[in-house]
Amino acid sequence: MSPMSNAIVSLIVIALMMTAALLWSQASINMMDSGVQSWKEMVETAREVTRTDIDIINANYTTPYVKVLVQNSGKLHIGKFSNWDVFVQYYDGNDTLCIDSLTYTQNITPPADEWTVFTIYTDNTLTQQEVIEPDIINPGEVAWLRLRLDPQLGGNTTNMVMLSSPNGVTASKQFEG
Repeated sequence: MSPMSNAIVSLIVIALMMTAALLWSQASINMMDSGVQSWKEMVETAREVTRTDIDIINANYTTPYVKVLVQNSGKLHIGKFSNWDVFVQYYDGNDTLCIDSLTYTQNITPPADEWTVFTIYTDNTLTQQEVIEPDIINPGEVAWLRLRLDPQLGGNTTNMVMLSSPNGVTASKQFEG
């Protein structure tokens, strides 16, 4: 082989190595960027969860509904009720343990195994209904949730309602049947 052909082969090999190094660098940068974006989303979700809090201040049963009063004791407003999880563990009239996951409805008289936000109050005195943002529980506000169970609750039973907001903040409360 002549020195000229050795030089051409060497240039081609060097060009291929540089191309491979650049492609690897680009892939590495893209992977790092994806990792940084995931980290930012995780941090933002964690910040949102730490600023969100709900408390069930009362729960009771009056045929045919379970009335649950939920206070937003966090710093962020809470909405998107269709993304909430509502579970009720209770005993029916035959003393059978029932555990139900209820579905959200906007109907103020929910059908069986559904729940709704009946009204929202501006604070826990429950004297003034909220009118500015009717589908959002702002900090300090209290929502009256109306739950309808099927089968209905039995008498003289201890039961539990559990709520979870869209970002995973939970609250639970026992109530009498």
